[in-house]
Amino acid sequence: MELKADVKLIEKFLEENNMTYLFLLLANLEADRISNLPYIVKRTLQGKVTTVALEHIAANEIPDYVVEVEEEKEKMEEEII
Repeated sequence: MELKADVKLIEKFLEENNMTYLFLLLANLEADRISNLPYIVKRTLQGKVTTVALEHIAANEIPDYVVEVEEEKEKMEEEII
């Protein structure tokens, strides 16, 4: 029951306040996540970390770069063999 009360409080806060706060909070978390990625992954990004984070949140799409890099490595290894 406490979870429902928490959700109601959050919904009330977001209704009464601007959704920009939530958007920026999520973008900040995404920027932190991107900043902690390995260098080999970060160098593939186009633009600044903060800009990429804002784009991810705006598009509601959070890509898993580590998986993408590993898949590319596997493809390259298969092509070599």
